[in-house]
Amino acid sequence: MTTFEMQKFEDAAKENGVRYWDAHEFMSTLGYETWTAFNKVIIKAIASCAQLGISIHDVFIPVQIIEGKGVINSYKLTRFACFLVSLHADAKKPQVAQAKVVLAALADELIQERIQEGSLERIEIREELKAGETIMAGAAKAAGLEVHQYGVFKNAGFMGMYNMSLKQLIQYKGAPADKTLYDYMGKTELAANLFRVTQTEERLKRTQPRGLNQASQTAQDVGREVRDVMMRSSGEKPENLPIEEHIGDVKKRLKSANKEMRKIDGKKKKQLPKPS
Repeated sequence: MTTFEMQKFEDAAKENGVRYWDAHEFMSTLGYETWTAFNKVIIKAIASCAQLGISIHDVFIPVQIIEGKGVINSYKLTRFACFLVSLHADAKKPQVAQAKVVLAALADELIQERIQEGSLERIEIREELKAGETIMAGAAKAAGLEVHQYGVFKNAGFMGMYNMSLKQLIQYKGAPADKTLYDYMGKTELAANLFRVTQTEERLKRTQPRGLNQASQTAQDVGREVRDVMMRSSGEKPENLPIEEHIGDVKKRLKSANKEMRKIDGKKKKQLPKPS
C-alpha cells in the first residue's frame, strides 16, 4: 500500500471477539520495512497508553506469530493502538502522514472534540518532568538541603528562567493558583523546564555546592542560562508563552477516543462517521 486509505484500512481488519489489525500488516501499511524499526514505534505507543492510564493489554494484545523458521512476539492492534502508533510513527513517510490525518480526524469525529497535534508529546514531556524533579530533589538533598528548604531552592530555578517567583509567574500567566502550573504549560515550555531541571541536577552533582544558598544559586544560574538560550532561539521570553488546556483534560479526551473506538468496533457492521 503506497497510500493510506480508510477503506483499505477497514478491509484489513480482522474479527476475533474484537476487531483488530495485525501489527506486521500495519507495519507495511505505514511504509515500514523491518519489524525492528516498527517495534520501536510500538514501544513508544505502548508507553503513551500507560501514561494515559489505559490497560495496555486491552489495546496492544500480545500474540506470537511464525516468521520463517522461528516464532516472534507481535501484537493485535486495536483501532486506538493503530491511532497511537500513527502518532508516533515517522511523519516523513507519506503513508504515516496520511494515517495521522485520517485517524485523528476519526477520533475528533467520535468524541466531537479536537485532539491537538502534539498532545502525546506534551503528556510524555510532563511525565519526564515529574521524574526529573524527583531526581533533582535527590541531588538537592545530597547538597545538604532539608525537605522544608526545597521550595526555596525550586523557586530559585524559576527566578532564573522567568525573572520572577513561581507565585508571580502563576499570576502573570493567569493560571489557577490552586493547580500545578506545569499542567498548563505547552510542549515547548515543558521541554525547556525539563532541560532546566535535568541540567540543574547535573550541575549540582558536578559542582557539589553545600547548603541552601549555594544550591539555590546553582538553580538560578542554570535557569538564567536556559532563559538566554530560549530568547536567542525564538526571541520570546518564557513567561510570555501562553498557557494551554489542563493536561488532565487532554488525557481525558484521548481516553474518550479509546472508549469510542472500542464502541464502534464492538459491532461488526457499525457505520463509521465520515471525518469532515
